[in-house]
Amino acid sequence: LFDGLHDNHLDVGYTHLLTGYIGNSENVRAVETIARQLLETNPGLKFVLDPVMGDDGALYVPQELIALYRDVLCPLANMVVPNQFEAELLTGINIRSLDDARRACDKMHELGVPNVVITSSQLQDGGTALLHLVGSELDPESGLKDQFTIAFPRLSGYFTGSGDFFAALMLARHASLAPQFAGRLGSLARACELATATQAGIMEATQTFQQATGVPVPEQLVRGTRPSDMVRGFELRIIPSQSLITNPTKEFVAQRIGENAEQH
Repeated sequence: LFDGLHDNHLDVGYTHLLTGYIGNSENVRAVETIARQLLETNPGLKFVLDPVMGDDGALYVPQELIALYRDVLCPLANMVVPNQFEAELLTGINIRSLDDARRACDKMHELGVPNVVITSSQLQDGGTALLHLVGSELDPESGLKDQFTIAFPRLSGYFTGSGDFFAALMLARHASLAPQFAGRLGSLARACELATATQAGIMEATQTFQQATGVPVPEQLVRGTRPSDMVRGFELRIIPSQSLITNPTKEFVAQRIGENAEQH
């Protein structure tokens, strides 16, 4: 597909690239080629990388993809949005606390990624009712960082596509905020606040819809064993709830952590 765009001189003018599930090493190399070509045409291109590899301690891609994501794609990305398990795979750091998450963000900065968002973490000191997003924005020139966390309710269920949706929200929100912040730190935290507000609202609407179907939701079902009628009920209610994209009704506030906690 991309070769067709290139052959017809339609591979110019792109400002953003978003990738999700890739699945095998051949596709990783294809994404690398596309990203490099787009960056050559537009060095200001923003590449948002969602390193979809697994969740809840289970890897569902070949083991070899871990190193390819870390060593090949991360250095090309402007933003990376792993979940807790994926961040641990990329950095080798077990994330059990906010300090662990901060160190994992720093490790991904060392890979060349200026914007890091660990989308959801179950922390030992955070209780079971809450999940934590942990983000870190690095100014490569000054070395200054804006690190923060956002706590949000953990909803029970098997939501379909929530990671993909959040990555897309982050791309859109971060891009729209760029003119407002004009290179100043803070745009990533604000984008996360807005994306989390939309995500939480739509997941809550999805949970309400699924409950209305009357289909039971057993706990701890692994992938491949979940009934299709139950899975359909957890497909995100994006279209019926599209007003929550532009006008979220929930509000979340990023709490600064680490060295810059006293400055905000």
